Amino acid sequence: MPVDPGGIAAMAPKGEFFILKTDPISCPAANILKQQMLSVGGECAVSREATTCNVDKAPAILSGTKKQFDRLINSLKYQDFGLDRLQAELSDFFEDNSRQIYNVKIGNSVFDTRKRTYVMGILNVTPDSFSDGGKYFDEDKALKAAMTMEREGADIIDIGGESTRPGAESVDIQTESDRVIPVIKAIRKYSDIPISVDTYKSVVAEEALQNGANIVNDISGLTYDPEMIPIIKKYNATVVIMHIKGTPRNMQNNPVYTNLIDEIMQYLFSSVQRAIDAGISRNQIIIDPGFGFGKTFQDNYTLLRYLGEFQSLGQPILVGLSRKSFIGKRLDLPVDQRLEGSLACMTSAIMNGAGFVRVHDVRESVRAVKVVDSIIGKN
Repeated sequence: MPVDPGGIAAMAPKGEFFILKTDPISCPAANILKQQMLSVGGECAVSREATTCNVDKAPAILSGTKKQFDRLINSLKYQDFGLDRLQAELSDFFEDNSRQIYNVKIGNSVFDTRKRTYVMGILNVTPDSFSDGGKYFDEDKALKAAMTMEREGADIIDIGGESTRPGAESVDIQTESDRVIPVIKAIRKYSDIPISVDTYKSVVAEEALQNGANIVNDISGLTYDPEMIPIIKKYNATVVIMHIKGTPRNMQNNPVYTNLIDEIMQYLFSSVQRAIDAGISRNQIIIDPGFGFGKTFQDNYTLLRYLGEFQSLGQPILVGLSRKSFIGKRLDLPVDQRLEGSLACMTSAIMNGAGFVRVHDVRESVRAVKVVDSIIGKN
């Protein structure tokens, strides 16, 4: 016999399990929080230093069922040391059913990442890209490459006019514009495929959007150019907010993190919040943790392993793993022989929550994506 619907409703909150990490809070707050969470049957982990008050602040990790968190929220209403604010944040978290964005508006289309994973084809119109520098520097070759990517199943074409490989020098606005704008115009004569412009310069972004681009893919996460957010808002564009530590010129000069995931999470959260505060819709914001951008060899693999943590930000995730050096170092292979490693990393990323993948090898990636999506039940 089927379970009674009333019984399902009563049991569901007991079966929903959550693990949440707070921002650093005062030691008194951490110790009170621990006692309150234990009193409702949940768990709370704090550092030894927080327990003995040898530090000013420390984060806490809460774990429990939905029902236990409901009880915790009620118990924190009248607590001091800032726990009333934490109570409000927890309440908002559990009440906001729309916190996870799946439908992304790009141009006049909606991309539903619950149904499938989307492939973004890379088109570098630069003479010095790490993977295909100079290959599509000619406008006609770039157009042909874009049309080939579309035939092979690409959902988006990402066009970049400045190399962001480690150690790369920046180029001036006019040079970058002269590289990407003619290619965008050429593609628009033959195709309506969504176009992303890979730039951190607002002037280039605006010209690209005026000529048919739909997405701004900003490697700086909206931190380099203060005019970028207003431009994105003005043209009602979609934005990819990426994490980077430093600049392309110096990002691989011994990048160090105290806590890799926490620091990237906070960076992306802050940039997303600034975009939202400026009026950019949440369903037009995609986040990218920035594989290879200010990350050590091991950092990239740790980031891939814990990619699912970034779903807590509520925004769709894009990853750019294709042919990256951390794959080449693992396999001891040059850039043009990293397909299998790229597909392996891409598969892991999709299974850990990525909704968009940025790739060089479109045909092979599209085929792999279809299989992975079937495994995880997207199609």
